[in-house]
Amino acid sequence: MEHSVFAIELCMRLNPGDDARARLADLIALHPSATDPGTKWSMLDECARVLVRQKDLYVRGCWDFFETDAKALADYDMWCKGMITREGARTSPSGAGDPYRAEPRYMTFTIALLLQKGDSGERSLASYCDIPEAALWKRATFVRILEALKCVNFAYVKSDVFYLIPGEESWGLTSQDLQHKKFEYLRLVED
Repeated sequence: MEHSVFAIELCMRLNPGDDARARLADLIALHPSATDPGTKWSMLDECARVLVRQKDLYVRGCWDFFETDAKALADYDMWCKGMITREGARTSPSGAGDPYRAEPRYMTFTIALLLQKGDSGERSLASYCDIPEAALWKRATFVRILEALKCVNFAYVKSDVFYLIPGEESWGLTSQDLQHKKFEYLRLVED
């Protein structure tokens, strides 16, 4: 069986009073470890909806879709390691920050899917991810791809991973954290 991989990571500003981080954390924490494809699809759909609603807060991001089996397996493994690695830019909480005094805090949310190549949903997702180079990091492209996740059929998803940084709001990422080499792969989101 051949595989493809899809992954998306968005870095967004945390706004006081906004419940997006808490909602995403709940979606992950409350999701059973073993579940049926329909329930898994519902989680993906709700995560995508929350992320689309935050589109004005996107600061950085990246996404991938690769169809070569070896590349898909290697990249999926890399995305999974991001979930279990305890490295970071800081060793203590950053605190709440003050978004009104240029001290905003940020979060990242990641979705990675190892897909069975050739499924109609995988083929649809591949077509949505066929983006001209000049538009790769546009806000509208991230929204388009998140909305396209509706076509994913979890009966053909071989493995998936969802993760959120920070797990606790007091560890929100700072502007200085985002300059750390750990986050250099995240591109500036363009309007």
